[in-house]
Amino acid sequence: MNATAEKISVVVVSFDGMEFIEDCLNSVVASTGESQIEIVVVDNGSKDGTVELIQNKFPSVRLIRNEINAGFAMAANQGVRAAAGEYILLLNQDTKIQSEANRKLAGYLAGKSKIGVIGPRLNGFDGALQKSCRSFPRYYDLFFEFTGLAYLFPQSRIFGHWKMGWFDHLSEREVDQPMGAAMMFRRELFNRLGGFDENFRIFFNDVDFCRRAKEAGHTNIYYPEAVIEHFVGGSTRTRKPQMILESHRAMFRYFRKNCGRSIAARMALYFWGALLYISAHLRAGFNSIFK
Repeated sequence: MNATAEKISVVVVSFDGMEFIEDCLNSVVASTGESQIEIVVVDNGSKDGTVELIQNKFPSVRLIRNEINAGFAMAANQGVRAAAGEYILLLNQDTKIQSEANRKLAGYLAGKSKIGVIGPRLNGFDGALQKSCRSFPRYYDLFFEFTGLAYLFPQSRIFGHWKMGWFDHLSEREVDQPMGAAMMFRRELFNRLGGFDENFRIFFNDVDFCRRAKEAGHTNIYYPEAVIEHFVGGSTRTRKPQMILESHRAMFRYFRKNCGRSIAARMALYFWGALLYISAHLRAGFNSIFK
C-alpha cells in the first residue's frame, strides 16, 4: 500500500466552504501517514474566508484561485491538470477521509488497468451509511421518477433501477457510477477521456465521466473497505432552489448527449425535459417560500 502513497494527488474543489474545508484538509493530512500526499485545492471564488484559512493553516496545499464560480467540472479539470500524481482522488469539500481510504483505493487500483473509476463507502458525519451508487439513468427512469413509482418502490430492480435502492452498499461490486463526492481514477484515464465535460457545471459531470470510462472499455467499482465521511448537500444547500433547477438542466443535457438521437428519443427527451423543468420551477418556488 505504501508503494502507491507518493503517487496520489488529492484534488478538492471548494466554494464558500468555511464550515467544512478545515476538517476535510485535516483528514487528508492525517491520512498521509509517513508519506507526503499532494493536495490541490481549487477555490471557486469563495467570499467567506475559505481562501485565507487555507493559506494560513495549510501552507503546503497547492491553492488555485478562481475569481468567479467556474463550476465544479471546470475546477476539477484545473485541479487534476495541475496535480502530479498517478492516482487522483477527487473530493468534495464536505468530506473527511477515514483510515487511509485514499491509499486503500489506490492500492486496489494498482495493477488493475481495466478499472476506470473506484468509489469508497460513504458515511454521513453521524456514521450512517449513504447509498451512493447509481446506474446510468434511462428514459424509463425519468418516467418512474416523475410519477413517483421510484419512491413508492425504491427496492425494485425495475422502478428503483437508477438509484439502486435494492443494493445494500455493504459489499464490493461493479457499478455504473460511484458518487462524484469522492472518486478515484488514474491520470492516464482522465487524459484519455479529456477530463470532465464542462457543459455539466455542477451536476451529472461524474455520471458522464463514468459513462465515458465504461464506453472506453473500463469497469467502475464500489469498494466499501475504503470509507469517507460525507455531509450530503454541504456544498449546495445554501442555494437549494437554484441547485434544483441546475440539477434538472444537467439531467436534460445528459440525456441529450448520451441517450439516443432518433426522432422518437428526442421527442421523449424534450417532453420529459419540459415537465421536469416546470416541476423544478415549482419546487424551487415552494422551497424559497418555506425554507
